[in-house]
Amino acid sequence: MTVFSFLFFLEEAVKLGWVISTILVVLVLANGAYGQKDERLYGVWKMTDYAREGQVMDWTGIMIITSEYFSRNYMAKERPLIQDRYESPADLSDQEKTDMVEALHQKFAGASGTYRFENDTLFFNPIVSATPGHADRHPRRQFELNQEGTRLTFKGTMSRGHGVREVWEKVQDF
Repeated sequence: MTVFSFLFFLEEAVKLGWVISTILVVLVLANGAYGQKDERLYGVWKMTDYAREGQVMDWTGIMIITSEYFSRNYMAKERPLIQDRYESPADLSDQEKTDMVEALHQKFAGASGTYRFENDTLFFNPIVSATPGHADRHPRRQFELNQEGTRLTFKGTMSRGHGVREVWEKVQDF
């Protein structure tokens, strides 16, 4: 190998190194944007407004968001009172069974798990859900956070196709 061919080889290796380095930097930056987290979301949030299909509903709830996990529980403020003083469901009257289904299914929602977001959309990945059949669903909500980071608005579609809007106020930072 001559000195000239060695220098040519060395020059090409340096060029290739720059190309590989540039590609790696682009990939790292792109991956960071895909799975990015926004620390302004971390904390405890209280639901202040909830609407389905444009109809405001009198619901309340708490949501906790950490760097990796979320936990959300929300429910109608007015729900049937149910008693848990029975040995088996057969001990309940038909009305008590109806009230229980309404209180626990139609007027209560909750899930906990991991999340990710892309641009202005938050993707929930439940590990557990108040409704076991919903644990394998992955709801998404477009979100908007006010400039102060104290008011979070979600808009999206529920699993049953209802349009939903949720407004949350931050009550504690992490």
